[in-house]
Amino acid sequence: MLKVLRGVLLLVIMLHISTACSKDASSTTESMMYENKKYKFSLTLPSNWRDNYDVIELKHEEIMAFRFITKVGKGELFRVEVWPKDQWETKGTELAQIIHISKIGELGDNVYAYDTPTDVQYDPNNQKDKEQYTLLARDVEQIKASFEVKK
Repeated sequence: MLKVLRGVLLLVIMLHISTACSKDASSTTESMMYENKKYKFSLTLPSNWRDNYDVIELKHEEIMAFRFITKVGKGELFRVEVWPKDQWETKGTELAQIIHISKIGELGDNVYAYDTPTDVQYDPNNQKDKEQYTLLARDVEQIKASFEVKK
């Protein structure tokens, strides 16, 4: 009888742990989509990014840049750039040897590039700014891998 009771108790404990783990896993795997219909690309962002980032659009010559920045402190986490193909082939490939920029996609006459900052993007004396930047920055490579061109 004692063995049966121990077995049932062990089963209940394992079931409780399994349920708790699955709830935690699903809450961290929820994500949201960033989609740019005009430039035909999308990214999947983790749920912890919700209300913690902004996207600033900048145009320099013929290159369109989308800067993903923190709301607190406005530190740039990464940027997606849309280059004319001929400019990427002449300037972009050379730039890729100097800074953290890489080609992540292509559609028609456009090349999509991804780059990250080369300097510190938050005030090290501002704890809240540092914490938010650090929290979001750890997801940057996962976001890069989620990049898709929408035809």
